[in-house]
Amino acid sequence: MNIVIVEDEIKIRNGLSRLLSSYGEHEVIAKAKNGREGLETIESLHPDLVFTDIKMPEMDGLQMLEEIKNRQIKCHSVILTGYAEFDYAKRAITCGADDYLLKPITVDAVDGVLKSISAKISAEATRIDADPASYIRAIVSGALENNDENIGKAERIFELSKGYELCFLRGYSTSGCLDKTTVMEKFKEYKGLYVSEDNKDLFMLYDKSTGKYSSDEEIVAMLDRRIDVVDCLKDSVWYVASLSSLKELKDIALQSDKKFLDGEMAGTRIVEDGNDIVYTDYKYSKDTEKEIEKILVNNDEEGWQKWSEGFAKGFIGKAHDPYSVRIAYQSLAGFILQLAIKIWPDKGRQLRELDTVEKISRAKLLSEIKECLDEAAAVVFAGEATRDDIHNYTILKAIAYIRENYANKISQEEVANYLSITPEYLSTLFHREMNKNFSSFVNEFRVSHAKRLLTGSNLKIYEIAEQVGFTDTKYFNRVFKDIEGVSPKEFRER
Repeated sequence: MNIVIVEDEIKIRNGLSRLLSSYGEHEVIAKAKNGREGLETIESLHPDLVFTDIKMPEMDGLQMLEEIKNRQIKCHSVILTGYAEFDYAKRAITCGADDYLLKPITVDAVDGVLKSISAKISAEATRIDADPASYIRAIVSGALENNDENIGKAERIFELSKGYELCFLRGYSTSGCLDKTTVMEKFKEYKGLYVSEDNKDLFMLYDKSTGKYSSDEEIVAMLDRRIDVVDCLKDSVWYVASLSSLKELKDIALQSDKKFLDGEMAGTRIVEDGNDIVYTDYKYSKDTEKEIEKILVNNDEEGWQKWSEGFAKGFIGKAHDPYSVRIAYQSLAGFILQLAIKIWPDKGRQLRELDTVEKISRAKLLSEIKECLDEAAAVVFAGEATRDDIHNYTILKAIAYIRENYANKISQEEVANYLSITPEYLSTLFHREMNKNFSSFVNEFRVSHAKRLLTGSNLKIYEIAEQVGFTDTKYFNRVFKDIEGVSPKEFRER
């Protein structure tokens, strides 16, 4: 099933997404943080199932479900609710929701809901006797149970004769240009054809036992010719495989998810089942992290575009193992997140919500993987206003080090040694870039944290002094008063 999650709490949203994605036959195609954003996403993508919270900003879950019903958008839905909102869950059922999950959500509860919704979709599919496309969608999504009765019915719908031999074709286009009408006209030999709502995915079955083309090689040659002349296919990539029974369709469709990237790594637009591609592992280098760190810290957006393009192009046609390439991009996404947390905490929080690592895991093509990392970098570049106009790379690294270690005893010599520069040069940089000396900056940084603890905790003043890196409470009091004009005690009592 294709699933959309609408939930304003990021931990629940991402946790549920990871859980649902662990089921091979289900895919979380989008996440939204409020009902209005969810409604737009659902109307655009037409998912099979929506998980939605009730209380959300801008538009709550009940309003969203009512609007889905008014717009006659067909999809199943499950409400996420707490015990205190149980009455809302009952009302949601009247709005068309299929079921509800009580928070905290358990694996068993999710498993039960997925099985229940899959059974409903399966029943719906088997009632549509004249629509082969619905059967393909139900089979490849796992909504249609793979039993003899359903497969027999599908074979009759596809008008397959005894002893049939099928070829499975799946096309994918990142631009969403796969036009169903055009494809149906150009591939009149198909037995079943389904194009996804977002026009990115195409599933097609061809019967080699009765059709014009009797081998996979002939079908691949035909497909290769048509990709060049049919406009909506020109940016598409394909996977082709044989199957002797419709029972194999679900497994082959799941397998095809990984095959597009395989073809891209090998430099081919059509991947055949059984292609003997010899892969080499991509060797991840920490030098790459240093390269992009310098680009991001120096706010070199043009440099990022150049690096990103070159990095992606370096994989095409090299037959690097697709898994190792995906892991490399996920590692870089993790590195950008940690860099942002150290230097630009607000941007770090935004990147956590973006969940780039998970997006990369779902991406089918290298171009999509690249876009995921570009999106993460864009968050960092967009935050230039929060950087206090500090552009010096070394100073930013020094601030990041202080941010991590301010609670400990740190010296100018220690930071300079970390940066591989002399203490004198670090002192010069602080005066030039910050208009203050090193110790003044560290003290101000510590006091800023002390202020939060004074107003937001019941810790004693000497305990706060220790937590922010002062070993002498009297010295802490003096420094605090010099900076704030009042003592820590007076600040707390204001």
